[in-house]
Parts: sequence; C-alpha cells; structure tokens
Amino acid sequence: MQYVIYVAAGIVLLGLCIFVHELGHLLGGKMVGIKAKTFSIGMGKGIIKKTIGDTTYQIAPIPFGGFCQFYGEDPSEERTGQGYEFLSAHPLRRIVTVAMGPLFNLIFGIIIFFIMNMVGYSKDTNQVYIPEQMQSGKNASAAYASGIRSGDWIVKMGKEEVRSFADISAAVMFSEGRKIDVTVKRDGKVLSLPVTPKKNEGSGRYEIGVMPHGSRILVVELVDGGAAKDAGLREMDEIVSMDGKPVASEAEFSNYVNSHADRKVVFRISRKGKVFDREIAPRLNDIVRFRSVDSKGVAGETIPIMKSRNLQKYLEKGSILINGRKIISYDGLIGTVKENQGKIISFQIEKEQYRGTAEIDKVGLIGIFQAVAPDQVQVKYGFGDAVVQSFVEPYKWIVLNLKGLGMLFTGRMNVRENLSGPIRIVQIAGQVAYYKGMSDFILLMAKISIILMVMNLLPIPVVDGSHLIFFTIEMIRRKPMSQKVMERVQTVGIVILALIMGFAIFNDISMLPFIQNFFK
Repeated sequence: MQYVIYVAAGIVLLGLCIFVHELGHLLGGKMVGIKAKTFSIGMGKGIIKKTIGDTTYQIAPIPFGGFCQFYGEDPSEERTGQGYEFLSAHPLRRIVTVAMGPLFNLIFGIIIFFIMNMVGYSKDTNQVYIPEQMQSGKNASAAYASGIRSGDWIVKMGKEEVRSFADISAAVMFSEGRKIDVTVKRDGKVLSLPVTPKKNEGSGRYEIGVMPHGSRILVVELVDGGAAKDAGLREMDEIVSMDGKPVASEAEFSNYVNSHADRKVVFRISRKGKVFDREIAPRLNDIVRFRSVDSKGVAGETIPIMKSRNLQKYLEKGSILINGRKIISYDGLIGTVKENQGKIISFQIEKEQYRGTAEIDKVGLIGIFQAVAPDQVQVKYGFGDAVVQSFVEPYKWIVLNLKGLGMLFTGRMNVRENLSGPIRIVQIAGQVAYYKGMSDFILLMAKISIILMVMNLLPIPVVDGSHLIFFTIEMIRRKPMSQKVMERVQTVGIVILALIMGFAIFNDISMLPFIQNFFK
C-alpha cells in the first residue's frame, strides 16, 4: 500500500505541475493567435484523443510529462508563412507563448500558497532542541558552543525574522560559514548570540546543530527483528506516552525503555492523526558504552553504540577501529570490547578519534532509533495578509533555489547529495503524502511548481529560458538568427540536458534503499 501511495503521489504532483506549465503555453498561444496542433497530458502516443477546432487534445500512457506542440514549431517542417504558425509569428508573440508556461507555474504556486494561508497549515516550531550527544566534547554543536540551549526560541537570524524552523535552516544553509548574529528568547529574556556554522563534509551544507523542539518521540528507524517492528510500529510513528505517562524528553524515553526489559509496556502511538495503543516488551540487549577521557584522565562524553543502519555502513566501510584494528561486524565490536573491558583503548569512527574505556551494558530495547517529534506552529492569515504572504513565500523559495543552484555550480555544495531528479522527487512526494498528510503535500506541489518555473527560465539551450533569449535577440536584430547556429546551440543544449538528467536519474536510483541493500 505504501508504494502505491508513493507512485500515486508522484503522478499527481509531477502530472499537475507539468499540466499547468503546458496549459500556460497553450493559452499563451491562443492569446496571441498561435495555434496548437497537439496538447498532450502524458508522454507517448495518445490513447484518448479529441479534436476541437485546430487542436487535438490527448491523454498519453506515460503520466510523468506532457507537451504542447504548435503548428510551424519544427524548423525542418514546411511553413506557409501564416501568423498562426509558431516560427512564422512575430518574435514578441512567440515570447508571450513561451513565457506563459513558466508564468503559469508561478501563478499556480501563488494560488496554492494563498489558499493554504487562508485555510491554515502547520510548520515546525522555531523553538530549538540540542541532542545530548551534541552538548560536549568534539561533538558539541556550533549552537551549543555559542550559548544556545535546548528550549530557546530563535526569533532572528541576522536581520531576518524567524517564524519557523525552516527559516533557521535556510539562513544557516546559505551563510557559507559566515558568523550569524542569532537572537533568542529564553525565560522572558532576549539574548544575542553569534554563531559560526560548521560545514557537513558529507552533504556540503552548513549546520549549527539544532533541531526543532518537541515533546513526543518520533520513530525514525526500525531494527529488523526488533520488538517494535514485530508489534507493527512504522517509521514516522509518534510515541505519545508509555504506561499512561507522557514522554517529556528523549532521555526519559530511553531510561524508561532500558529499565523495563522483558516487561510489557503500553505505548500510545499517534499515526497520521489516529491514536492507538500497542503492548511491547523491551528485549534485553547488549550495547556498547564508550566513555572518553582526556590526557589527564578526566572523563568526557559517553557515546552509546548499538545496532543501526548508520553503524552498519561504518562497519562495512571499515571506518571503525579499536586500537588500530578494523571492526567489520557488530559481533566483532562486542567481542573486542569484552576483551578490553577496564582498559584504556583508542576508538576511531571515520576521522573522529577518541581515547577512553568501553564496556558492555545490558538494557531493554524495543528496536528503534528515535528523534524528538517537532512541535508545530500554526500558520493562518486573514485575507489581506494571505495575499501578501502568497507572494512573499514564492519569492523566498525562488531566492533559496537560485542560491542553491549557484552553490551547486560553484562546487560549494555536494552535487550528489543535493541534486534530485524525477525519481527522487516522486520519492519525496510519496514520503510527504504517506507520512505528513495532505497539507504538506499540497505545499510541496506549490514549491515544485515554482522550481519548474526557475529551471525553465535558466538560459540553457532547449528549455524556455534559451528560447526567450533567442526570440529577444531576433526582435532586436529584426531578423532571425542563423538556422545553423540555432541547430548547433540546440544540439549542445540537448547533450547538456541529457548528461544532467542522466546523472540525476543515476543518482536517484543509487539512493534507493533496495539498490543500496543489493550492493551491501
């Protein structure tokens, strides 16, 4: 059922956004007297067709796409020179026809934002939480080091007001590592704390090490064969209470589960607005607790290590070492720790090196990795403010994407981690629809529609942006550009787009879980 929702969400999202784009071209042509030969929803040979006037409207079998073909659009076809033919029309009429596609994507996004601002939707809170493991030692986050603490409300990043966690993420991501003056509210006091973001070497993004504050536990990963998975829990489930007691913090949740091995605990679960109970008995498991010490023997941070997908990746890469010896399995890790209990050892994960002691601890576990489920702030405006925000939100989103593209092209952001193709977009659409619900899915559609506008207006040969440039040059010169030059430019554009799309699709496929599992 999950994968059906994923595919359906992807078809609806991409199908609607592309339909709106092509509808813009169709109506733009009608406005200036350029006739469309075929208007297709979907790609491929039409399976349902209806001719109205001079245009054939069709539905084709491949749902991820569509097109609007005009008379006289192909330079190689014979034209009569009449004004309704695309290439025979005045350049200004062609500019209108081409520009209406991206413009409709923008209008579609603005309309969605307006409706959602009137109806209301939720965003992750701007109150922040800093995980315990990021509050000391080498792992201390930039935010914690600057004086920000869990429970603080971030109200400004530099001069920009903050209303949700998304505003914090955007400001940090595009800081390029420059110091940000962060304004926080704490216990009625307003503090200004300068924070210098750190670059995540994996993704190439800048971070300050904060998460949205929350009062519920979010299941982010299920361990195969674990008690939680056997009981029917799913990723993105929220744990509201245990044995009738609300979950106040992640530490409280872990302590309660750890201390109730082999005893049934009633977990109250919230899933997409539905609340139900599950009885789960935590199972007794071995976990490793590594306690670091400095050169003077002073104890530092404690790192709990247990089975997880991330740990498995490190083990398979051979990037976990104890006393210089590579550890390639979890059983091997447990065995090595048992051999060295009570001794000072060197422990290395990737490039991070620690010195200290490790021991095996037996605790109750239900087989999940959890995070704090973010609290939500409600967003709703009156008519006037909703109109204003319906333009402000798209503007911010456009600026965000243009900055991101600039960072991708200049190598300041990891292309593999941040370039998404159609498969990843379908995956994201499915995850949002399946886990977060209709409001978030509709807002995602608005954002994807606006991204389509941005991408289509780039001056890359073949896409709308290049056509707008060519037709503008033609209008200024008062004569068409050389057909040979146009063909060469278009050929280069096709090659560039094919390479980018090929890389994006390959990247998307390589990120799919079953592909990653296959190559393990």
